[in-house]
Amino acid sequence: MPFRTLSVFFAFTTATLSVLLVRAQSPQALQSTAASTPSPSPPISLILQEDDGEHRLRRPGGPAGSGSVPGFIIKIDKLNGNAEDFYVGYEILNPGAMIPFHKHHNSEEVVIFEDGGATVTVGDKRAVAGPHSIVFIPRETWVGITNTGDKHPRVLPVLASRF
Repeated sequence: MPFRTLSVFFAFTTATLSVLLVRAQSPQALQSTAASTPSPSPPISLILQEDDGEHRLRRPGGPAGSGSVPGFIIKIDKLNGNAEDFYVGYEILNPGAMIPFHKHHNSEEVVIFEDGGATVTVGDKRAVAGPHSIVFIPRETWVGITNTGDKHPRVLPVLASRF
């Protein structure tokens, strides 16, 4: 019987000491974890020129069709400027180029045309975008763009969040 009592006492003491040690180390562990976790970087102010940004190439036969919009530039996003709420792109539409019908489920979009000549279909509306045109595309709305002219319009898609 004394051996059993001693064993129970030893087990209880060990458990109590373990709990006390863990509690004593907890604030220290939390502080060291917080200190080692880098804080998120703030957004970076940028002044970008026409060719600045992250240049990307589309795969042949990809969504732009026939390589008519072979590349685009990511101007601003999480990796370029550490933007929290915006994506801004830049692309040049060759004659006959198209951005196929698509829609964004999680973001509204604004497309700014620096030059005219592209035919835009958004929802049930269709028109040729002139120079400095702005197209607003609500969430869940189909949009397609085709360069029906002979010039190379510059297009800036702006999304409220990542698509």
